[in-house]
Amino acid sequence: MKCRIDNGNTCRRCHRSGVPCIFVPRANAAGLPINLGILDPSQAEINKTVMRRLKMIEDYLGLSAPEESCLETDPPNGQMEEDEPETPEDHALSALWMAAAALEKVCPPSIGGGAGSIIWQRNMIKQLWLRFHETMPRLHFLPSKQTFSSPRPVLLASILYCSSARGTPEVAELAPHYFAVLCNAIAQLSIPNSEIGRPPDGADEAEEWAFQTVLGIILAGLLTEAYVRETGVWISVAYRLILEHCPPHADDGGPHRYGCAREWRRLFSGCQIVDLEHASLHLSCPVIPIEAPLPALRISPRDQLYRLSRMMHTGLAHFTGRGLPTIWSCFTRESPPPDAVMSATCSFSAVDAAVIRDWARQLDEWLVDFSSNSSASVSHDPSSSSSSVTSAAAMSEQDRTLVFRQYVLHRLVVLSIYHPARGCNLYSNSITPNEQFELLLSARATLRLHLNDKSIWSNWDFVMITWAALIVLQAVEGGAGELDDLTNIRIHLDMLRQTNEPRPSLRAMLVARLEQSLESVQTPSPTALRDPLQQPPLPLSPAFDYSWQIFDQASLQQMTYPAWPLAPQLQAAPMQ
Repeated sequence: MKCRIDNGNTCRRCHRSGVPCIFVPRANAAGLPINLGILDPSQAEINKTVMRRLKMIEDYLGLSAPEESCLETDPPNGQMEEDEPETPEDHALSALWMAAAALEKVCPPSIGGGAGSIIWQRNMIKQLWLRFHETMPRLHFLPSKQTFSSPRPVLLASILYCSSARGTPEVAELAPHYFAVLCNAIAQLSIPNSEIGRPPDGADEAEEWAFQTVLGIILAGLLTEAYVRETGVWISVAYRLILEHCPPHADDGGPHRYGCAREWRRLFSGCQIVDLEHASLHLSCPVIPIEAPLPALRISPRDQLYRLSRMMHTGLAHFTGRGLPTIWSCFTRESPPPDAVMSATCSFSAVDAAVIRDWARQLDEWLVDFSSNSSASVSHDPSSSSSSVTSAAAMSEQDRTLVFRQYVLHRLVVLSIYHPARGCNLYSNSITPNEQFELLLSARATLRLHLNDKSIWSNWDFVMITWAALIVLQAVEGGAGELDDLTNIRIHLDMLRQTNEPRPSLRAMLVARLEQSLESVQTPSPTALRDPLQQPPLPLSPAFDYSWQIFDQASLQQMTYPAWPLAPQLQAAPMQ
């Protein structure tokens, strides 16, 4: 009796007999058709990996032509080809698939692991790509949202990571894999003649490639600054690309093949922002110079972002290399060093105090200039990196909220130059009551940002607000707490927990650090907490000498009252 497999499991004879099939085909039996689709997925992945490595060896030895490669007809992982018919929308995203294929081609097989069959699926890439353009907030250095129909690989990798990290629980599980893809793509920029790091032929195409690559690095930096030290290296690469590909005398008002070519000045400001924010947390010297070396990148001295960046650059450069403790170090070490050790290595001179006071004065003036309804234009340069409004009166509520948020956060940076140097201890013997009072006011104002500003999303904002929460917790523990301190801290904790990104992540690290400090604080009695609405803040006596204040008295009082951020008395108050 001739045996043959009918149902794919047993031969017909064994099936009728009801016995386990021990069928072995004869040597001259016709070969059975093999359906690769029923192979175990893990085995199929191994087979493709082996074939890919064999292809690389053959290409190196010159044994095979590109058209003979099985990888050309069978896309990597079999994910870039879909069985479903292509829709007009998919056809419009053809450049998206080309960028994804380039990313997958240069990624090691280890990237993705078990999720490798998902991260390269067209449906997943399309979903993350569209979600980014629909939900990601406006960047303050790019007032108008940019949409790219032909993304380059680094920009696509950055968008896939940003969108997955801030996405639903299902896509957030893929964030670590897309982060590995992003790191690999940026690393390709430093490999000679790499497919991703090699600019295309043609001046226009090379400029577009460089612009998108720099923008991708900036987006990645906003979600990696602080806890990824390599962010500083990425910014250096982005700055080099700007210098190499930005037209030295580009006319921002002239015609361009690519609309984004008009935004080189804004892109340069974005690089400066990420660089300064990252440097402020690590107290390192900024990489991007404050004055752009190319005429096409120079911004009006009256520009909002230029003035803020200039004072930050000057202050940070002065205190870099001194061995001072940093804001980030207070999150990474278990306990601060003793005050005695800190005071021996962190002494401040009269010059340091003068730099701090000048920094604070400029920041106070910046707030008045860009939050007052009667102030002049934020910038007379229509191509500057600030919003294209002609007067502060035309600024939207969102713009004014952003200005006040930047002021509060940068104010805490200035005061924190001294605070970590005293062992991160609000009650250190080396800190005076006046300094303690001013620092605590700024910390409370920073902690309240969540109450009025729902657009907070970057790493730097989360780190600074958590840093403020730790300072306020010390005040509560020391008996100088207010009624709403613990409530505001828990609100911030809830905001940090609103993430689906797998651990370890920055926000999970901040939550753990803040919860650890909360556990060590004994809940005070409500009668022991001061009510700011019932009692005036101390000291506020008219006869009191306010010369010790680093910042303007009006801004200190403004932060004490619950009516901020847009109280008229601060907006119209002249600088003293």
